[in-house]
Amino acid sequence: MAMTGPSRVAPLILRLAAGAALVFHAYQILFGAEPFSAFVERVRGLNLPLADVAPPEILAYVAAWGALAGGALLILGFVTRIAALVNACTVVVYIWKLCLGADLLDGIRSGYAYPAGYEYPLLVLAAALALVFTGPGALSIDGLLMGRRKE
Repeated sequence: MAMTGPSRVAPLILRLAAGAALVFHAYQILFGAEPFSAFVERVRGLNLPLADVAPPEILAYVAAWGALAGGALLILGFVTRIAALVNACTVVVYIWKLCLGADLLDGIRSGYAYPAGYEYPLLVLAAALALVFTGPGALSIDGLLMGRRKE
């Protein structure tokens, strides 16, 4: 069933919110007050299985620039499903390595889901997966390009 009327705005809202969050976070990593080398050291400390194939410096650059470019692509609605899928995979690794390692039950008992918080990345993941499955919507570059092909 195609989205009509006001429901056409829903994917736009998801794209703008998830894209802006990704761009803002990636910009802070790449150009913020803390040097990029600190992010590289955090990536090194994650002990990712890919560390044997790609050095942590490369993985850090891919993650940061991927979030910046992917977030911008989501905002524009261009190659949306691919950008959303790539960022969803990155966020899954973030949640897996940084958020789920804590004692979740202790956090819930103390009134917090987790001191470092997995709520924000979980919302970004949900928005990205929703865009993977629903697509960018008509109010996007992808929507404009696909609309022209159908005519």
